[in-house]
Formats: sequence, C-alpha cells, structure tokens
Amino acid sequence: MGERWALEERVTLLLAGDLTKNVSVVPRAEGLLVRVEGEEYLLELRPTSPGVFVLGTGSRAETVYCVRDKGTIHLFLRGVAYRFAEARETFAPGARSAVGGLEAPMPGKVIRVRVKQGEVVAKGQEILVVEAMKMENAVRAPREGTIGKVHVKEGDMVAPGSVLVELS
Repeated sequence: MGERWALEERVTLLLAGDLTKNVSVVPRAEGLLVRVEGEEYLLELRPTSPGVFVLGTGSRAETVYCVRDKGTIHLFLRGVAYRFAEARETFAPGARSAVGGLEAPMPGKVIRVRVKQGEVVAKGQEILVVEAMKMENAVRAPREGTIGKVHVKEGDMVAPGSVLVELS
C-alpha cells in the first residue's frame, strides 16, 4: 500500500449497469475505511503482484484481482467479475474541454449557478454546483478567466461531459 497511505480521502462515483454508488476511500493506520452509500467497511488490502491483492476483513482473507483500464475498474472476487465505470473523483478538475468549456463531472442536477455571462472569475472560484446521489459537487474555475455562454440553469439535469459553462 505504501504510497496510498499518503492520499487524502478519495470520493468516486461508480456506475455498474443501472446501479450508481458513491464510494469513498479513507486511508487509516489500521487499513482502508471504505464508505459505500454511508455504510462503512474497514479493509486491509495487500498487493501480492500487479493486479492481485489479498483483501482482509476481520479474520477472513480473500484474493482479489483488480485492474483499472482508463475510466473502467475490472474486479474479480469470489468467482464473479465486476465492471465499474468511474464517473468522477471529487478532487478531479472540473474543466476537461480543450475549447474552454467546463463540463459536468457526473450525471446530476444543477442546483446553483453562481456566475453570469461576462463575469470575470478567479482560479478556484465556484462556478456552479451539481447534485448527484444526495451530494453537492462544486465545479470551480480551473484558471482565471471570463465567463462566456452559460449553457445551464438551476434545475437542469446534466450528463457527464456536458458543457455547462464556457470560460475564456
């Protein structure tokens, strides 16, 4: 685990078919505290070789095979294969578009729009908030700039990757 212990809490929205789960992983001295939709699990995870781990839960240990391929996590546990789409990590930047558009980090509902077209914003300033799975996710300016067109309004439902606001 070595380097993972230095990480701060990591929150990810995982999609498996029609099922969406909000998952957070918090490194602790005694193991990993994993929260899935509010339920907590204390796990010990030891890598044995690339993509192979021993997962400890209390007095039980199991072998888990897990690899990440871009935004997809493939997991094999107890004879069952799972495939998860990683929708977004909350510490990931909100701007991914090469043309200056701030994109929706995950599917959800726009609950606050804090800017107007022509407004000058500072790096890190909250632009808008998307609610997903009862959690509020702020989309912040990745740099200083001027707001171009605002493509959404409060109450709009958005899909991942939808351009919300243009920033020049």
